[in-house]
Amino acid sequence: MTASVPRVVHLLSAEPAGRHALGDAVCRERGIEQRVLRCEPVRGRVFDLLAASWSDAPFSVVHVHDDRLHFLAALWRLVNRKPFSIVRSWYAPTAVGSGWLKNWQFRNKTDVNLVADEPLRKHFADGDRAVWLPNIYRLDYLGQPLEESLADCYRMLSGHIPGRASHEHIRLTYITHFYCNQKSIDSVTDLLELYAGYSEEVRQRVQFVIVDDGSPIEYEIPDVPLNLTWIKIDEDIRWNQGGARNVGVVYAKSDNVLVTDLDHRFPEESLKALCERPPCGKRLYKVWRKDGQGNWEKAHPNIFFLSRGRFFERHGYDEEFTGRYGAEDVRFVKYHKATGTWQRYLPKTIWCQDRVEIDRSKSYHSLTRDLSGNTPVDARKTLELKYHGHGAGHSRSFLNFTWTIACDRRLDAPAEPLPVDIAWKWGTVLRQILPRGY
Repeated sequence: MTASVPRVVHLLSAEPAGRHALGDAVCRERGIEQRVLRCEPVRGRVFDLLAASWSDAPFSVVHVHDDRLHFLAALWRLVNRKPFSIVRSWYAPTAVGSGWLKNWQFRNKTDVNLVADEPLRKHFADGDRAVWLPNIYRLDYLGQPLEESLADCYRMLSGHIPGRASHEHIRLTYITHFYCNQKSIDSVTDLLELYAGYSEEVRQRVQFVIVDDGSPIEYEIPDVPLNLTWIKIDEDIRWNQGGARNVGVVYAKSDNVLVTDLDHRFPEESLKALCERPPCGKRLYKVWRKDGQGNWEKAHPNIFFLSRGRFFERHGYDEEFTGRYGAEDVRFVKYHKATGTWQRYLPKTIWCQDRVEIDRSKSYHSLTRDLSGNTPVDARKTLELKYHGHGAGHSRSFLNFTWTIACDRRLDAPAEPLPVDIAWKWGTVLRQILPRGY
């Protein structure tokens, strides 16, 4: 989930004994904003207070302590379609009741039922239908002070999961790989420095996955302001670009991925437009190119924009081609098309350009490009797919090497509220019968 500032509203009509709440010191220490709204349990008054509080600063949690305010908070959320969590405190064993209205209020529309200890949890968790409650959070379950436990609950409901960082804001993963056996990796660092100069809006939403395909030279990973994951394949395997791409997609944080070669660059407008694209689903896109003079060229055969899920659904690149040059990219596309993926071009507003400035004598590789070695492999897979159909034509050879995560950096991204789309949930059946990704 996307983390937001933990803002908590307590709705009170009377002060319960031993009320679950945080002291000012804990709020300051844990970065929690806590407000108390005292009012009579009258619908108009409660609705006005919640509306004014939301207008002042959207909150992530409403904490209620009695049945009437609990019901009104749930009703206000339903009517106004505001994405916040409802926490209900229980202080003593209670018969909640049954029936559709009770189920709606206490079981379906309550995100967390808060209890102080194990006996009270057991009462609600193991009771009959009139007593039973779901989503119970026991404040003493880790043996920590109750205030600390309550603060953890508020923070987790606001998206702050201990020891975990959210990547929901990542809309595009840019994956490229390199093998440099000459003097430097300037061809890589120059590209990253170019992207580091793009706007913060783009840099925060794009993850860059760089895969070193076993380069034998020493180098320093550049310190650039990007969401950067740098993977070093431990073995120096000749022509392992299919494997390098496979491991790169494994570490992608978004479903929409751009898999490209090092000798192309994308302008900022193109990356921004890719961030705005809807899910690719079963579509595999090619990208128009421009040469050094700005003339249009057809797509490079090894640059794709596609769904990470679809990539794995069709087993990724076939690593039987590894060790010899070529054919793995063409076979990747043909296997996808044969199994139902729709190949298309992106609009010309999204394009890339050849990096004519790369010094291929200093920061590249010296491997020989000869298709002879993989011609029989590709011919056999063509035959298998033609004569044996579904499931044939791909060896499932995948990640036949070890690797090290040399760097995993994440830019701090501001909390941006997601758009509210209540209708999306009700499209489940439609999404099951339409191509994946709609």
